[in-house]
Amino acid sequence: MNNPTDNSLFDNLTNIYYQLYPDAEQISFQVTLTTDLNRTHGEIRPDWVEKLKDNYRDNDFNGRMVVPCSISEPMHILLNSSKVKEYTDDGSMTWVGTFAHELTHAIDFYQMARKENLKSYKPLEATNTYYMFQLWTEYNARKKGYLFLRKYFEIMGQLPDHAEQISHIQNKEWPFHLERYCKEYEMNNNDGKYQIYITMQLLGRYSVWCDLFPDVFNKQSLSSTFRETEWMIHLFTFLREHETLNAVYSCFDEMEDILKKNWG
Repeated sequence: MNNPTDNSLFDNLTNIYYQLYPDAEQISFQVTLTTDLNRTHGEIRPDWVEKLKDNYRDNDFNGRMVVPCSISEPMHILLNSSKVKEYTDDGSMTWVGTFAHELTHAIDFYQMARKENLKSYKPLEATNTYYMFQLWTEYNARKKGYLFLRKYFEIMGQLPDHAEQISHIQNKEWPFHLERYCKEYEMNNNDGKYQIYITMQLLGRYSVWCDLFPDVFNKQSLSSTFRETEWMIHLFTFLREHETLNAVYSCFDEMEDILKKNWG
């Protein structure tokens, strides 16, 4: 394993990303390893310093994408250096998926800004106008980042055969993520935005399994888990049918209507 601080490693990961997603737009971005996501975010965007004081929960995340003010400037991908070390040492390499996750966000924001003819990214950070886009990109980034991590292990020759992968997902991975989702959902009963955020993350992960193992993981299998949560199946169906920005761009109102069935 190369040193994660070596720029050539990120160049290699970027090349793999665009090989896996050849239709993704190539953008200019910088990668920074940091011990404090909020501090580095504030250094890049001083106008965010006050907002970040209430962002303590996110400071322990694996990484973050930070947009500059102007679309003419490069995007920023921040990786939590302590997490990078932890996941490198334990062999899980989760930070590799985080890199792809944040790069996907950066591409989505760049493309959305161009579609909206914006000269600044600031409007895209406003939840009152672009909240549905922000939610959709969470689904998209989780899906592409998680699939990228699996691709990385495949390239490294560390993925077991399909039967073993399916067994692991059914017996360990899915129960783990489902239990964590349900616990976080209940713990944040008064924070609808966070509930929607983790829902998008869960469905993004599940969609990867649907692509890789469609006979086992599909809308019907998800429906069996969420029998009494009709809106969840409607949302998953919508997301599966709108997996590119071009596809979802004119349909954000439809997505909002689905979410309102649960969150009002």
